[in-house]
Amino acid sequence: MGRNIWVIGNDRQEMIEAQRRINSTGGMRAVCKLSLEAVQRSIEERQLVEKASQEWREAPSLIVVDYGMSQKEDFATVSYIKKQKDLAGVPLFFMTEARTKQLDRECYSWGATVVLHKPFSREGIMRIEQTAWQHDVTKNYEKLLVQQANHLREQEEIVKLNRQLEARNSLLRQVFGQYFSDDIFNEILEHPEGAAIGGKKRELTVMMADLRGFTSISEGLSPEKVTDVLNYFFQSMLPALTEHKGTVIEYLGDSILAVFGAPIASEHQTENAIAAAIKMQNNMERVNEYCTRNGYPLMEMGIAIHRGEAFIGNVGSEQLMRYNVIGSVVNECSRIESFSVGGQVLASRDCLSRINAPVEISSQQEIQAKGMQYPITVCEIRSIRGSYNCRIREQRNDVLHLVDRWVLFNMYPIEGKLIQDICVTGRLCRFSYKRAVVQMDEKEEYDLRIGMDVEIFAAGDDGRALFTEIYAKIIEIKDGFLTLRFTHVNRSFRSFAGQIWEKQEE
Repeated sequence: MGRNIWVIGNDRQEMIEAQRRINSTGGMRAVCKLSLEAVQRSIEERQLVEKASQEWREAPSLIVVDYGMSQKEDFATVSYIKKQKDLAGVPLFFMTEARTKQLDRECYSWGATVVLHKPFSREGIMRIEQTAWQHDVTKNYEKLLVQQANHLREQEEIVKLNRQLEARNSLLRQVFGQYFSDDIFNEILEHPEGAAIGGKKRELTVMMADLRGFTSISEGLSPEKVTDVLNYFFQSMLPALTEHKGTVIEYLGDSILAVFGAPIASEHQTENAIAAAIKMQNNMERVNEYCTRNGYPLMEMGIAIHRGEAFIGNVGSEQLMRYNVIGSVVNECSRIESFSVGGQVLASRDCLSRINAPVEISSQQEIQAKGMQYPITVCEIRSIRGSYNCRIREQRNDVLHLVDRWVLFNMYPIEGKLIQDICVTGRLCRFSYKRAVVQMDEKEEYDLRIGMDVEIFAAGDDGRALFTEIYAKIIEIKDGFLTLRFTHVNRSFRSFAGQIWEKQEE
């Protein structure tokens, strides 16, 4: 029988769907509760069985509560759960249709570990399963240590405890060594007070790395293949992070959030972040070789680097904590990352002003994203010299070819992740597998901006579609021409490109 997951909500259909998705993994068993009364009955029944048979009954491994129901009942169910001693430490997730900063803040104030969208995505189900597993492992390990501590009476037992301590540290190194470099991990072991709840405000360099278009790519893959390719991607990125003293805070679906300068402060934190980002981009070549061998679509990654003050430390409860970073610098780094395209490393100008090592940049732009109080100048980094001496290798398939036939680009701007009904037209002049140069229609009046995403439908002079539903980001606007960087292409585009270049080679 799999781990018990309680799902609490008052919409029966949503509960059935949530139960189906959770149970589909085979490693979990969802138990739905449709009211506070149902939760109370379950807890009372467990207590009665324990009292009558002296048999200890397992608490759920994780609890998911519907935010809409909780808000309507003034969080009565959540309050009741938090008062139950035998549920202390059980991870609490909230699920909601739409998320806002205020909603997330409210959920976390009620003890939430994670806030998920509903219905659950594949990544959401993976998050539930991983957290439930981690909770059970921690709980079982704590029980084992308590039992052993009660029998440590003689020197022989003390020796055994020391051996177990070594084994525990070895296990911790195996698990957490994936997140911290060796010197950071040793610092944590030598100063266990760092494991207490709390933290401090300090200046950090934040990195966000994200696979471009992975959501649409993953729709054509089975859950096992999605997990396989993501695991290989993360495994390929971590060596560069740990080599340059980076600390992984969290995997966010197909993204990595990491910081430099914590838990150990560093005068070269930004240089380390830049060097790590360059090596991560170069390691994508290995990832795509793996994708080719296994028949997966090729992938690209965008990276953003920003620096500023943030809270860094352990947050949560004594039963379940997370090493986390909180602050506007994290939100701004996420906004910068949204402007990046595959193969890019973008860093804020303020960030680069703090470093000593020579850095080569190929371009810079000023961005004003939602949530930012003021524009931020960002630079595209190509290399860092000095003792780091590394650069981004030249990308393949990026030679622009002339187009000698009429190709109309119908472009639909994307604002706030919503595709607009307005069609902006232009003529394709040059393109590669990664970029396109488009001559704009002089009559167009729509306010196109650098960093804006567009959906593209292309047609020939006879009006027939050449390729459809590909996505790109505007990276340059100059003298009536747009330069687009493709963020997602499909078979129809590759077929069109192959025909054009095959004809030119003849």
